[in-house]
Amino acid sequence: MSMLPFSVSHVNLALMVSSVSLFSLPVVADDWPTLRGNGLSGISIESGLPDSGEVEVLWEAELGLGYSAPVISGGKVIVSGHDGEETDTLFCFDEQSGEVKWKHSYPQPIGDLYFQGGTTGTATIDGDQVFHLARQGELVCLSAGTGAVIWKKHLQSDFSYTPPTWGFGGSPLIQGDVVYLNAGEAGLALNKSDGSVVWQSEDEEAGYSGPYPFEMKGTRYLMFTNKRYYVCVDAETGDKVWEYKWMTRYGVNASDPVVAGDQIFISSGYGKGAVLLKWAGEGEPDRVWQNRNMSTQMNAAVLIDGFLYGIDGGEGKEEAGLKCLEMASGDIKWLDTGIGHGSAVAVKDQLVVLTEEGTLQIGKVSPAGFKATVSQKVLEPRVWTVPVFANGRIYCRNASGNFVVVKLK
Repeated sequence: MSMLPFSVSHVNLALMVSSVSLFSLPVVADDWPTLRGNGLSGISIESGLPDSGEVEVLWEAELGLGYSAPVISGGKVIVSGHDGEETDTLFCFDEQSGEVKWKHSYPQPIGDLYFQGGTTGTATIDGDQVFHLARQGELVCLSAGTGAVIWKKHLQSDFSYTPPTWGFGGSPLIQGDVVYLNAGEAGLALNKSDGSVVWQSEDEEAGYSGPYPFEMKGTRYLMFTNKRYYVCVDAETGDKVWEYKWMTRYGVNASDPVVAGDQIFISSGYGKGAVLLKWAGEGEPDRVWQNRNMSTQMNAAVLIDGFLYGIDGGEGKEEAGLKCLEMASGDIKWLDTGIGHGSAVAVKDQLVVLTEEGTLQIGKVSPAGFKATVSQKVLEPRVWTVPVFANGRIYCRNASGNFVVVKLK
């Protein structure tokens, strides 16, 4: 299934989640072709996820070191890992059996700066093509069917971009005939058929989030991060519309923004916190509130019915955990520290959580608190990668490269 149209925003997905829960609908399956899924919200509108039962392992694989999330489309599962020496590999598995359909390997340093290293970016599947950006800047367009290289570029040698401290990250965004990448000061746009330049921003150390699209008053925009700013540009031209200074420790602006109508939620880790901006499509955005009640270091929160659910705090911190924040006010509704520096997505009205220790938890979305009705250990620590739910299956990985595909009996 292809991505939703460019104009679909987080608020629309949240409204869809709210609406479908009111009716009795048949089971709906859905692919997950890019990092934040269809709609780029971290929310699946797929039905059929039980709220109780035992976890059954369908198949497993060893990927190598890394934190890259899987993407699923057209019966294929694509995810990457590092061999611990000098090679990355992008794997394509059969969705049903787990059989390796093809592999694409390329030289890459382990990049173990203050962590064990490995892959960090996530691929994107667009129809019969796969786009992948490696940490040193290797960009490839592959055949989804065979893994053959259709074209390749390099962000350093071809575009003279300085790599961020922990390498290029995020996930390529495909819209129409263009692939967008978080590179430089405010992004890079290439023709997806051959990698030729559509527009290019100036050199700067990019942030680690992916390009985020939204629409305002009929104009298409993109938000990018660099080490100092969240930047909004015109999607057609790449012209800068505004920038909001957001200085996070080590320049780690990694979480995607959450956009709902004219409101933009920005959050980052290392105690920086969050800010809610209001922008009506003209001039500079206005600040509604700013505090330290939510610090999403890596994975963005999900927005459902006006409440944000995300991992607050850093790796190894005792106070880190799953938190609920009211978006309008910035007030904390609850914090569950038992989850640690894990990750979470939503499936309709349920949260699918992976704790830092490798326990899969499922429970209803509620601003009153989180009560897991499913809780079963599926991986050994450390687990930072967000779980993925696609076509009735949950995909989980840890930093060492253990990859498990499960469903609820």
